[in-house]
Amino acid sequence: MSTAQGGRWARVILGVILALVALVVVAVVLLWRYPIAVVEAQERWALRRAGFERADASAPRGSVTYFRGGAGSALLLIHGANDQAGTWSKVASALASRHRVIVPDLPGHGDSEPAQGPLDVGDLVSGLDAVLQAESAGGRVAIAGNSLGGFLALVLATRHPGRVSNVVLVNGAALRERHPEAAALLLPKTRADARRAFAAILSPSAPPVRAFVLDDLVRRVPTSPLARLMAAPESSIDPFALEDRLASLGIPVSLIWGEEDRVLTADYARRVAAAIPGSRLTMLPRCGHLPQRECPGPLTTALDAALGAAEAR
Repeated sequence: MSTAQGGRWARVILGVILALVALVVVAVVLLWRYPIAVVEAQERWALRRAGFERADASAPRGSVTYFRGGAGSALLLIHGANDQAGTWSKVASALASRHRVIVPDLPGHGDSEPAQGPLDVGDLVSGLDAVLQAESAGGRVAIAGNSLGGFLALVLATRHPGRVSNVVLVNGAALRERHPEAAALLLPKTRADARRAFAAILSPSAPPVRAFVLDDLVRRVPTSPLARLMAAPESSIDPFALEDRLASLGIPVSLIWGEEDRVLTADYARRVAAAIPGSRLTMLPRCGHLPQRECPGPLTTALDAALGAAEAR
C-alpha cells in the first residue's frame, strides 16, 4: 500500500470513529435530557421487532394509532393516563403466540390525535370504539386495562356487551372515589413531587429513580395527557360512571394487582372485587402500579390464566 493510500484509509477510519463518537454523544444527551421519551421509543420499537404492525383508525377527534400482531382470539390491551402502547411491549409479545393482540395509543397519547387542546373521557372512549370497529370484525374481544385503562375496559364492556367477552383489570380503576391528593401526586411540580410520584407507582424494591428522570417528568407535566384530562369538567365523566353497573356486567371479570401499588392500593382492589359478583383477584408480590413494566413475566402468566378461565366458561 502506498503512503497516499495509507493516508486515505487513516482519514476514513478517523472519520468513522468521529461519527461513532458523535452518535454516542447525541444518544447520551437525548437520554439525559429526554429519558422518558427515549424509553417510550424503545418500547414502541420492541413492539415492531416482535412483529406488530402499526395501523390507524379514524375517530371523532382524529386518527388513533394502534399496533396489532399475533393470531388467535382477539385481545385489546389498554394503557393508563400519561402512558402509551409501548408500555405493554414485554407482555404483548408473549401473548401474541396465543392471541391476536391489539394495542392502541389512547387519544391524546403516544401518536394518537388530538396532540393538543382539550381532552376528556368521552374522547378516549370514542377512540377505543373506533379501534374496536376496525379490528373486531364482528367477533368478541377480551380486554385488559391498566389504571385508567381498566376503567375504560369496563366502560367498553357496558357499551358493547355483545362484543366484549371478558375484562381483566390490571391495577385498574373502577370505583370513582375522590382522592384530590392523587391528582397532585401524579402531576408533580418539583423534583421532590416527582420522587413521591414514582415512590407511589413503583414497588419499594425498584431501583431508585435518577434525578434527571424526575426532572424530565416535571417538564412534561403541563402539556401531558393527564393534565389535559384533569382540566376537563368533572361532569364529563358522569355518563361513564360505573358504580351502578358493576353488579350486572354479565361477563367474567378478573383483577390482577401489583400488591405494592400505593396509587390504587390492595384495599382498593378488594373493594372493586367485592363490587363485581364472581370476579377473581390475583395479587402479584413485589409489583407496583405498572406490572406490565415491573414484572411482565408474572403478569403474563396471570393474564394467561385469567383469559383461559374466561374462555373455558
